[in-house]
Amino acid sequence: MKKKLSQLAALIFGFVCMSLILVNGYSWAQNIDNEPQVPARSSNEPVQEDNSEAIPWNTSAPIPEGIQIQSPPDLPFRLDPVDSEERVSYNASLRVAGSVLTPRESNVEWSVGGQGGCLYALSGDQYTWFTTPLYLEQGSTIKYFRMYYNDQNDSSNSAAYLTIYDLFGEIVEEFGVSSSGTGKSYATTAEFEHVVDYDYYAYVVQWSSNSLGSAQQVCGFRIYYQTPSTFSYLPLIEKD
Repeated sequence: MKKKLSQLAALIFGFVCMSLILVNGYSWAQNIDNEPQVPARSSNEPVQEDNSEAIPWNTSAPIPEGIQIQSPPDLPFRLDPVDSEERVSYNASLRVAGSVLTPRESNVEWSVGGQGGCLYALSGDQYTWFTTPLYLEQGSTIKYFRMYYNDQNDSSNSAAYLTIYDLFGEIVEEFGVSSSGTGKSYATTAEFEHVVDYDYYAYVVQWSSNSLGSAQQVCGFRIYYQTPSTFSYLPLIEKD
C-alpha cells in the first residue's frame, strides 16, 4: 500500500512540474517579441516643423538641401563669464586659429583674412560647416568654449560649436556661441563641465558663416579646461 502511495505522489509531482514548465515556456514565447525598446536620446532642442521657412541655427547637424538656416540673433552686451569670475574653475586653455578649419563639404570656396589667421566663405553654400578636430589631455574637464570673430555684416551672424560625437557619428552634446552686432569681438559659452574621454567620444570645433564674403570672418577659438589630476593616471603598484 505504501509503495502505491509513493508511486502516486511521484506521478502527481511529475505532472505538476511538467505543467509549470509548459506554462513558463508559453509565457516566454509570448514575450520574446515584446522586449522593451531602447529609448531615443532626449534633446532639449525644440522640434522644428516641416515647412518652407528657415530652420533654427542652433545645431550643426546636416541641413537638407535647399533649406535656409536662420541667422543667430544679435545678443545684448554682457561680460563674458570667463572675464567676470576668478580663475578658479580652469587652469589651462588651448587656442585654435580660424584659418585651420576646412569645409565639411566640397560645395564652398573660402579664403583667409587678417594676416592669415582668419577665415571666411567666399562663394558657394554659405551654410556649409567648417571643422577641425580638438585634442585635449584624456581626463581633462572642459569648462568654456570661446569664439573670436570679425563680423562686419550687420544683417547676419555666424555660429560656432564645440561638438561631441559618439563612436557612430551621432551628436552627444554641443556647446554653441554666435557672433553679435558688428566689429571684432568674441563670444563665450556659460560654464559647463565635460570630462574628455577619447575611448567613447570625438571632439570637433565647427563654424558656419551664414553669409558669403570677407565681412563675416572667424579668427579663432579658445577652449578653457581643467587638467586631469596627476594621481588619476599614476600606475597602480601592488605589494606582493
